[in-house]
Amino acid sequence: MNYLFYPRSIAIIGASANPVKPGGMPLVSLVDNGYTGDIYPVSPKYKDIFGLKCYPSLVDIPGEVDLAIIAVSAQLVQKALHECSAKKVKAVIVFSSGFAEVGVSGIKLQEDMAKLAQESNIALCGPNCLGIFNTQNAMTAGFSISELPKKIIVPNFYGFISQSGGFGAIMQAIASERGIGFTYLISSGNEADLQFADYIAYMVEDANTKVIGGYVEGIKDGRKLFQAAEMALRAKKPVILIKTGRHPAAARAASSHTGALAGSDRVYSSFFEQKGIIRAESVEEFITILSLLAGGNLPRGNKVGIIVGSGGNGVLLADKCAESGLDVAALTIDTQTALSKLLPSFVTPANPIDLTSQILTDTTLLRETTDLVIKDPGVDMLIILHIVTVKGWSQPTREIVDLLAHSGKPVLVLVWGSDEATVEDLRFFREHRVPATREIDYATRSLAALVKYSLKVNSCVNQSKIAFTPVPEREKTALLLKNYKPGDNLSESQSKEILRSYGIQTTRESLAVDAEDAVRVAANLGCPVALKIDSPDIPHKTEAGGVRLNLETPGEIKKAYRDIIHNVINYHPNASINGILVQEMLTGGVEVIAGISRDPVFGPTVLFGLGGIFVEALEDVSLRVAPLKVEDAREMISEIKGFRVLSGLRGKPSADLEAITNVLLKLSQIAIDFPQIAELDINPLFVYAKGRGIRAADALITIR
Repeated sequence: MNYLFYPRSIAIIGASANPVKPGGMPLVSLVDNGYTGDIYPVSPKYKDIFGLKCYPSLVDIPGEVDLAIIAVSAQLVQKALHECSAKKVKAVIVFSSGFAEVGVSGIKLQEDMAKLAQESNIALCGPNCLGIFNTQNAMTAGFSISELPKKIIVPNFYGFISQSGGFGAIMQAIASERGIGFTYLISSGNEADLQFADYIAYMVEDANTKVIGGYVEGIKDGRKLFQAAEMALRAKKPVILIKTGRHPAAARAASSHTGALAGSDRVYSSFFEQKGIIRAESVEEFITILSLLAGGNLPRGNKVGIIVGSGGNGVLLADKCAESGLDVAALTIDTQTALSKLLPSFVTPANPIDLTSQILTDTTLLRETTDLVIKDPGVDMLIILHIVTVKGWSQPTREIVDLLAHSGKPVLVLVWGSDEATVEDLRFFREHRVPATREIDYATRSLAALVKYSLKVNSCVNQSKIAFTPVPEREKTALLLKNYKPGDNLSESQSKEILRSYGIQTTRESLAVDAEDAVRVAANLGCPVALKIDSPDIPHKTEAGGVRLNLETPGEIKKAYRDIIHNVINYHPNASINGILVQEMLTGGVEVIAGISRDPVFGPTVLFGLGGIFVEALEDVSLRVAPLKVEDAREMISEIKGFRVLSGLRGKPSADLEAITNVLLKLSQIAIDFPQIAELDINPLFVYAKGRGIRAADALITIR
């Protein structure tokens, strides 16, 4: 990929003398911006273009060509790519449109292009892209940016990958206006060959790039992104993504709760949480996060200090911080004592700190207060509300800028006032590397995003590796699964046999083939018992009338057996019935759900949440992409709203969280070991008090 970003020579196939056309703009901008490599226009129409000798074809170029830009019609791209192969060109950028984005005919052209590039060992960017821009060597190999940024306050800071070329150009313009310089801007286009994850991995390895940003509509290979994101996390290189497509027109149908709950955007969001990827909800939020990262400080915790000039604004900010998951810091006694000497006597020296209207007359109050609060050991970050009443910034604001820029903690200034009055103040702060925004929601959400990233990246140092444990009966499980064909459902007893082979405890139970047999099994288990139909054709047994609970006497058991058989035959006359499962009744504990599913992008996923009948109504679930680490499983448990129930509510003992962790790790391993399993659903999974373990009361497995 180095040839894409640092070529010694560039050929433009389809070169144009028109400087605004895709074949002309790269020629002009490469020369004007000072690219020092060889530039070869290729077109039979011209002898020379902009003072550069023009060649009728690529093969006529006397020297080596590292990078070729193809700017011809879609029908001519394959011919041009064949010439690149013959010339042993190392990398290619295809501007041309008319491929997968236009339908079946374009898909075939794109597939042929990708195949030829791979066979020829060509790194290919595009098609249908705006190109690649590299500020490190003035390589403007694209047609959306003709000039590299000039007034940059934080140079060589972030790289940006965009699946929409126009969006990437807009992001570059906005960030540059804020004084934040990029290393690389990549328009990835249709990603026929190189994908979004390849560019992330490249920039993780790039010493110049400090932060990686991107605009994503969809990922082709989730496993590759999994690896690239892990690289970025371990390199402590933040990744900020704007991911669109949150609300698909139709949800994927699924035969189990696990599959139905694991929707596409839920998987993306969970994956981002898992790998510490910051998801920005808007352009302004992206820029605010980028500005905070450019400040060079990550928060140690989530405690925020707030300085305002009005009590009401302080209350509003405190509310917004709480909504974003930030805690309003409790100031130390020393800080409060020092503040009481600065603030008016009628003001309580507590956080949020209200400077009152005294800030207008006391020119040292803001600076001295800020100095005290930022040094408080209980404050991890600071928000200052700066209200502009007249155009231009005040002297106290000037005086705190240097203090904020060297505070060692993240600081964000909220600038409020009229549009005209705030422009100059915002520019002033940004020019002095102090992050500033006008929107309170962007401020609090951006700081919260930094907190989550900081905690994730710091825990990554001590994280365990992927948890794989020895499973003695794996080969037995493989033999069992060979008995099933694609699309099959396993019955409850068959599914539980798989669980037990991986060390997941289930209810004590046995199959009965008639009513008398059911009575004998119940006597061995001890009453009360439950009776359930065991059929691969009836995944949802209750709907078929195939379940009876809390049976105590032989008479109740016999009647229940006959009723179940009668109900099931009426519900599904052709159902294959293995028998009726007689199992112990579980009492106590908390019902949860655990399972695995297959996402079309990321592959195997593991799900956890509150179980029983409430799972569909509440959808209180967490999700991670397999394989899991121990920390992933623990995060899954703690992030559901029902965690309070599991951690011990109103004096009740805590549930066996380690047992749940163990089950999630084993499910992750099943998903990796046996890709033929499409879905595995354990609902309910009974969790008992700490040290007492878990029991799977019901299970369903579906084969892909």
